[in-house]
Amino acid sequence: MEVTLSEEATRYVAEHGGTLYVRTHSHRCCQGPLTLVDVTTSPPRDLADYVAYDAGAVAVQFHGGEGQPSQLAIEMGGMRRRRLVAQWDGCAYRM
Repeated sequence: MEVTLSEEATRYVAEHGGTLYVRTHSHRCCQGPLTLVDVTTSPPRDLADYVAYDAGAVAVQFHGGEGQPSQLAIEMGGMRRRRLVAQWDGCAYRM
């Protein structure tokens, strides 16, 4: 899996502990399964289930229940309240 971070996201993660935790979770939708991606700098309780990936200056821990993307892009989103957002192979979610 290739992990890329925007410059702003890299600075944010560095200022908030230096490690990024990415987790996927699936939902059922009227048109089939939907996999969403959560991103945080707070360590999860089940850290042993995460796999480390190299993203340069930032440590990335990934927990993908039903697979993983070929590319995971992390950037800052939101206009009023800036927050980390992830894209699974260029999309906000996977169907």
